[in-house]
Amino acid sequence: MDALGRHRHERLPSHSVSTRSGGGRAMRPLLMLLALIWPLAGLAQDTPPEPRVTAELSAESVTVGQAVVLRITVLVPTWMPTPPTFPSFEAPNLIVRLPQNASGPVSQSIEGETWSGVSRAYRLYPMVEGTFTLPPQVVDLVFADPPSTDPVAASVSLPPVSFAATVPEAARDLDPLIVAGSLTLEQTYEGGAETLEVGAAVTREVTAKVDGTSPLFIPPLIAPVEAEAVQAYPKDPALKETDNRGTLSGQRMDSVTYVARYGGGVSLPEIRLEWFNSTTGKVETVSVPGMDFTVGGPAPPRDPVLTPRQMVLVVVGLLFLVLIGWAAKRYLAPPLLDALERRRQRRLASEAHAAKLLRSAIGKHDLPLVAQRRQIWDARVSPVDDPAEAVFSRSLLKVGEARYGSSPQAEASAWAEVAASFETIRKARLAAARHQPSDKALAPLNPF
Repeated sequence: MDALGRHRHERLPSHSVSTRSGGGRAMRPLLMLLALIWPLAGLAQDTPPEPRVTAELSAESVTVGQAVVLRITVLVPTWMPTPPTFPSFEAPNLIVRLPQNASGPVSQSIEGETWSGVSRAYRLYPMVEGTFTLPPQVVDLVFADPPSTDPVAASVSLPPVSFAATVPEAARDLDPLIVAGSLTLEQTYEGGAETLEVGAAVTREVTAKVDGTSPLFIPPLIAPVEAEAVQAYPKDPALKETDNRGTLSGQRMDSVTYVARYGGGVSLPEIRLEWFNSTTGKVETVSVPGMDFTVGGPAPPRDPVLTPRQMVLVVVGLLFLVLIGWAAKRYLAPPLLDALERRRQRRLASEAHAAKLLRSAIGKHDLPLVAQRRQIWDARVSPVDDPAEAVFSRSLLKVGEARYGSSPQAEASAWAEVAASFETIRKARLAAARHQPSDKALAPLNPF
């Protein structure tokens, strides 16, 4: 028993030491892995989660003048000590409204944790047909950094938002386009009478009340009046817009005062508005009657044909023209008249003019005048050695024989022969004149 006990006692210490040594070697890789992961885990805990901002439209298409709701939701993992800064979303041809209680708190479960935030609902009213794409916007906010709850500022970009605005087919011809649930016109006159004295006044006030859209869609109600008898003094339009649980309504009031100036008649026209009823889907018309009245007094003075300034300009212009005329007569007319006279003399002394006169005498069948003008023509262009010369002379003899002989009926044919032979002889003489050497040609240097 003692030997066995000693044997056990000797082996146990040896086995115990071996076990502690093997366990230490197995823990070393695990400790090294934890040493590497621990800084990364601390870094992950230092990076706060990013806020989430979403944009959602109530519809992708809306009728012009009606509202589409744009809801912007901002969520953070903790809370926001101050409200976020939302963009305005202002854009051309777009009315942006924030109704009462447009913003409110919201919460949402994200990855098993409750995030809190704020939601804001905009109402967008397109004023024209087309596609609207809101420009890029940024939401600025401050939230508590978990787990230290220190304030952290962040700027989150909104996703792009687009929607389409359409016009009902029945309302396409409306100008201006008004799409509403109801529209009424009311009118009052103050100081109105059938006849006004000079200096008296009439005030016309027209109010349009609309429900289901903004009064900004209502055009000017009172058109200008072209009448010399009165002077119009319009007031700035008074617009009033209300929001009843997201439904816009309001009114537009136009007022014009007409002050009588001169005698005459004045006609204030009827006012008519066509609009599209979004409830019935039909185009309807509202109107208020016009008014006619007379101003008793002298007729308006006629404006002078020319104002004093225009009269001065006319006198100065006339004096300038007179000066130009005198200068032209004094300095330009003499040389110009001389040049024209020389040109006329050259024309009268030309062969062409002499031939024209001779041809005219032949056409008149005036034999003495033909003989006279033939001499002038012969002096302008010399006769040539051509059979046509003899033919022309014989034709003139035939005219004389026919006129003074026994066969006067042959005179007409004789004159026709004279006219034809004259044209022939003229061509011959002009051809010879073109080939005749010029008198200005130089004499030969060595005539021998």
